[in-house]
Amino acid sequence: MTHSKVIIRNLRIHGFHGVKQAEKALGQKFEVDLVCELNGKIGVHDQMDETVCYGEICDLVCAVSEADVFNLIETLADRIASAIFEKFALISALEIEIRKPNAPVRHIVDYVGIAIRRERA
Repeated sequence: MTHSKVIIRNLRIHGFHGVKQAEKALGQKFEVDLVCELNGKIGVHDQMDETVCYGEICDLVCAVSEADVFNLIETLADRIASAIFEKFALISALEIEIRKPNAPVRHIVDYVGIAIRRERA
């Protein structure tokens, strides 16, 4: 079987996710990377129905983030994965990384974050 990937790097979204009350009240910037594995060959016939629109994936990520407030970014990532599988039948597996560059920790870090991998059931 042939697998191709659609890759989105550093999608920046604003959300009110986190355990601390300030995170929920003020919100913060999140950075999202996605690697979506597609079944089949991309671009053989040069038609959009052979792939997925990365703009629509970005729109969906933003919509999931805006629809709810999560304590854990792990939960946000899992909800994003479920929504992507529900909307895009060509996606067979995906990896999502979510980073918090301004996390409220007292250490000097570039960011903290999580990464998940999910496969279509």
